[in-house]
Amino acid sequence: MNTERTSSTKPKGWLYATLGVLALIIIGLSCWLISLKSNLSTLESEKEQQKADFQAEVDSLVKVHNELKANYGELSSQLAEKDSIILANAEEIKQLLETQWDYNRVKKQVNELQAISQRYIHQLDSLYVVNEQLVAENERIREEVQEERKQNRTLQRQKEELTTKVNLASTLRIYNLTADAVRFKGGSQETETDKSRRAERIRVSFTIGQNDLVEAGTKTFYMRIADPSKNIICKGMGDEYAFMYQGELLQYTEKIQVNYDNSEKDVRAYYIKPTDKEMLPGYYFVDIYDNNNNLVGQTSFNLR
Repeated sequence: MNTERTSSTKPKGWLYATLGVLALIIIGLSCWLISLKSNLSTLESEKEQQKADFQAEVDSLVKVHNELKANYGELSSQLAEKDSIILANAEEIKQLLETQWDYNRVKKQVNELQAISQRYIHQLDSLYVVNEQLVAENERIREEVQEERKQNRTLQRQKEELTTKVNLASTLRIYNLTADAVRFKGGSQETETDKSRRAERIRVSFTIGQNDLVEAGTKTFYMRIADPSKNIICKGMGDEYAFMYQGELLQYTEKIQVNYDNSEKDVRAYYIKPTDKEMLPGYYFVDIYDNNNNLVGQTSFNLR
């Protein structure tokens, strides 16, 4: 009887031992799985945090990049190639974060993007400095050009004033200009008349002033007389009876040539009325021009 109890008790002890070991194994596996799950969860959280950090870094770089472009304006257009590289790299990193997570690869890409961004900033700063220098230089040149133009205008005005003074100084002046009608008594005696039917000639007298600045020699004056009807008295309408004044061709009544020796000189000239014409009553206007485009004297007289 005792022998039978001992043999039946041994299998039960072994079974309990085996079950105990299995229980320990199951408990150990459960703990490991729980730990593994916890680690995986932790790793997943770290991965998402790393993705978020990388994306935040990329977004910050792109934001700074866009702000720089806006602040530097046209200067940034000179770095268009760098600009496209930065935006392309940012887009590539975004795709990696969404589809092909690889920490080392993404980290490398972000580092490269940071390096490119820094170079972009340095180049923009350099361009800005150069541009500021150019602006300052252009402003200096503009001020110098304006000052030079101002000086040139001043010199030109002074030159014109001097030229005007020289021209005035070198222009023959006439004074004591008079005009009247005359007739002849006894064939040779000249008598002034104010009656149109008796007038035979128009007499014009003036004095040329002394001027040492004018070259001595023969000087030409043009006498131009308008009758009461405002018609110019002239010998003909051809160019041989005309002279240029301020770009216009004018008919003259008589051409007067004077041998001038720089001293005061009295001049007398006549318009002789054709025998078949009568002088009209009214006012006659006499203008005297020199050969240098100057109107040098004016007078008038009246016939009854």
